[in-house]
Amino acid sequence: MLFVTKELMAQSFTTPIHSTNQYINQVIMYRPYTSAAVIQEQEDVTMSISQSNVFQKSTNLTADFGLTTFDLTYSTPVTRSFAFSFEFPLYYVSRGFLDKPLDFVHKGLGITTTRENEGHVDDQMTYTITDKIEKYDPYFAAGNPQIEIKYLLYSDAKLSFAMNAGIKLPLEKTSDGFTNGRVDYMYGLALQREYDSIAWITNVVITYNGERRLSPDIVSKQIRYFFFLANQFSLKPLLPFAFFDRWKFLFAYQYSSAPYASQDKKFSSYTHLLQFALRNYLESKRYVELFFNQNTIPRHNEADVTFGLSYHF
Repeated sequence: MLFVTKELMAQSFTTPIHSTNQYINQVIMYRPYTSAAVIQEQEDVTMSISQSNVFQKSTNLTADFGLTTFDLTYSTPVTRSFAFSFEFPLYYVSRGFLDKPLDFVHKGLGITTTRENEGHVDDQMTYTITDKIEKYDPYFAAGNPQIEIKYLLYSDAKLSFAMNAGIKLPLEKTSDGFTNGRVDYMYGLALQREYDSIAWITNVVITYNGERRLSPDIVSKQIRYFFFLANQFSLKPLLPFAFFDRWKFLFAYQYSSAPYASQDKKFSSYTHLLQFALRNYLESKRYVELFFNQNTIPRHNEADVTFGLSYHF
């Protein structure tokens, strides 16, 4: 029997880390994000702004720029077991300001990365892919609006299970790099488990994508797979001071399968992404969150680092 208790509706972990793929090769496809497995009792809005540093270089690709993303997400319950959400991103591609700080950190840690190995130039803005995209000056671009529905399959006070489906509407120019010009679809399952001070969310997502052909050798994959695992726990047990009563720490892992089939690994490799965030609950339904994303091995198809601020109300 499906039911929703008052205790469930009061759960604080109704939205995990604000998570979007920040690398252009990924976002030309449908851009899935971690989804909670509960239905909130009221409509809510999340606004975020983030800054990413991107550097990738191969025979078919040069991506050396900063990416500023503004993202708006609106969600509303339709019934106690059914919800609707809408997401719309805006982008500014520029020279950025993370080049020198990252180089300083790498030098201090004795780390040699592809940035140094492949001829990175500070304060440079270049984005070229075969003969399809050629950008050398900063520019604004709108993303693709995404509509999603979520249906709650089961829930009690500690465990929730939901399914969701979404569609991406290709309203923007393919030459800006943020769309494949096709309608993309997403299907997913979400599992959420609550403990006394820790909450876990798991997502498994499959996307069905329209074709994006960048060259005879670089063709987008019709089917892609994603896996998300996020947790949240209170800082109060570690820092027993009144100031930390409303603070939560979040950690997430994300796996994304390769977006393209190609001999060029900058397009055809999977991605591992680690995400961290500190969330301050101003009220039970309103919070501010500082988040940081780190691309890990093999470091393709994502930004090097992303940091940002989100406000949920």
